[in-house]
Amino acid sequence: MKKSNNISLKNDYAFTQIMKQPKILRGFLSSILHIPPEKIGTIHIKDRHLSKDLLEGKLSILDLYTVVEGTGKINIEMQVLPYAHWDRRSLSYLAKVYTQDLKSGEAYANCVKAIHISILGFNQLTDTDYFYSSFHMREDSRHSLYSDQWEVHVIELPKLNSSKVKEEHKKLYQWACFICAEGEEERAMIEKDPYIEEAIRELELLERDPERMDEYLFRQKNLSDYVTQMEYSRKEGEYTKVIDLVQKKMQRGKTEAEIADALEEDPQTIASICRMIRLYPSSSKEEIYKAWQNKPGTD
Repeated sequence: MKKSNNISLKNDYAFTQIMKQPKILRGFLSSILHIPPEKIGTIHIKDRHLSKDLLEGKLSILDLYTVVEGTGKINIEMQVLPYAHWDRRSLSYLAKVYTQDLKSGEAYANCVKAIHISILGFNQLTDTDYFYSSFHMREDSRHSLYSDQWEVHVIELPKLNSSKVKEEHKKLYQWACFICAEGEEERAMIEKDPYIEEAIRELELLERDPERMDEYLFRQKNLSDYVTQMEYSRKEGEYTKVIDLVQKKMQRGKTEAEIADALEEDPQTIASICRMIRLYPSSSKEEIYKAWQNKPGTD
């Protein structure tokens, strides 16, 4: 029977499908909350199945919302691509979820602890090279806990190999490596426990399910298209700035060689841009870029 699974758990659809399984989620939460798996209360998973319309809009944001008896409300989000103000997003979640079930006139003692877990495919925290950070509300000088009702946990996947793993985080490190692994060969190198083994079995079930694989592949294509578009936009932004500078220097009578030297750009590239500017003297820099991109032989 085919054992390989090249499914990436950094694909949020695949991650949701695997991690919403109670036994698997129990093992993962145990590693991050330092609660023995058997002592974690009943897990109620609020299944937010990502339809194709939502997949299109969320752009790699996973939202797996659970209520764990005796622990609190736990939201797990995966963001593979860089996301501006991610810290504000997680705080926004905490603020909303903390009081969302509190009825008018009900005592605040009935509020349930809120925990946010971010799994990031980019580096958010600039003051550490360690892969895991946890945050609580503490006083600035005395470091005493103001309240235990809010927690934020951040796993930064690019930092997995940047420093020695602390003993208390070894289980979490195994999970982070498992999530980050691309394919069976990389997963085979990870030290496993019964919960990760269960996750691998669930991956194999997903791979043999045509309907779920269609959803997975759709999501992969969607993310690839998004990355491609973002790369095109970045490249367009860089080149339109160069075109704008070339236009201004040409208006001042600078030669192609002088422009290339001043901008520290490849002379052939500058010569090509200059030709397009002469061909379309009244066009905008964006229009010139598109015409230049469509010119045969242009990267």
